[in-house]
Amino acid sequence: MTRDFSLAGLLRVREIQERAAAQRLSRAVIDARHTEARDRRLRTALAGEGTEAVDVRSLAALAAARGAGRSLLADLSSLDAIQQEELAQARSEHADARCAMRGLDRLADAHAVRERTEELRSEQAELDEIASRARAEGER
Repeated sequence: MTRDFSLAGLLRVREIQERAAAQRLSRAVIDARHTEARDRRLRTALAGEGTEAVDVRSLAALAAARGAGRSLLADLSSLDAIQQEELAQARSEHADARCAMRGLDRLADAHAVRERTEELRSEQAELDEIASRARAEGER
């Protein structure tokens, strides 16, 4: 008769925690990539703006657009820095969760090997007993 792995419940909890950490990491990567893409699009748009001002109003509008663009770039840079910190934190949490799960997973594997070995040993003992009985009856 095999015994159940006594830490099976904890292993399931660790697996759930690892999957949740992997989802957070995935979300952080996606968010960081979106911010990088927005930054590239904004820089491309700002670089492609016409710089010819035909009068004072268009010069003022051009200056305002550039100022707004710089402000938006600064905001995106701040957002990128925050997201990079979140990404690093998510990677760390995921690595920790994987490490905790792997340790328990190794224990579960070792338990399964021990249980299977014990089953085989018990089965072999039964077979040996049957064989010795048959020999004993054959000698009579």
